[in-house]
Amino acid sequence: MDTDTYPREDVQAALKPYVCVKINAEKEGVDVAKQYDAHSYPRLMILDPMGNKLMEIKGKPADEGFGERLPYDIHNAMAVAAKAGDYKAAAGKMVYLRRWFEGTDGRKGADDWYKQLEANADFKAAYDEAQKTLEDGLAKAKEDAVKVQEAAEKARIAAEDKERKDLMVTAADFSKKNQRKEAIECWQKVNDRWPNSDEAKTARGKLKFFGVKVTEPKKPEDPKK
Repeated sequence: MDTDTYPREDVQAALKPYVCVKINAEKEGVDVAKQYDAHSYPRLMILDPMGNKLMEIKGKPADEGFGERLPYDIHNAMAVAAKAGDYKAAAGKMVYLRRWFEGTDGRKGADDWYKQLEANADFKAAYDEAQKTLEDGLAKAKEDAVKVQEAAEKARIAAEDKERKDLMVTAADFSKKNQRKEAIECWQKVNDRWPNSDEAKTARGKLKFFGVKVTEPKKPEDPKK
């Protein structure tokens, strides 16, 4: 699929509205495969922002109609549920189609079904509940994403702090052993990567002591000025 499916212009156009993630289910994606009960490959899945599976294509998809196939299964499940009077299931699919699949036959079909059913009190109640569930889920997903980003940033800062301190310790060890070249390389690395840190200030002092020309970093601008 990497060579004869995904590079095609019609496939690229169909996938443009999505955030596409490729996962090797036999390596880094083992846990993901277990979560979604995926045992055969290739497999294409569409998930909502909360991680719920909306549809999947098992095996290599047919060349024709790739874009329409993506929302088709959702539309088909919606139509079957609507015909059976299962308004909760129908509304659950409909809200997705009407929110994200603009320009597709699946979206048009969802709009048509909505017009047919909106006067039905049971359907309208189910639809309103499905829409609220979706909005609440999206809000929660955004909150979770922010928390993940904040945690990742804290982890990055902590890792850099450790790396910077470790370099200073290593430089000191090299200096004690009269391995000046190695020590200088460590101090230069600290100064180049973290010029405004306390460790960099110490590193510049060491470099100057050993006769290495050092350029002082520019002071951060005062945001009040």
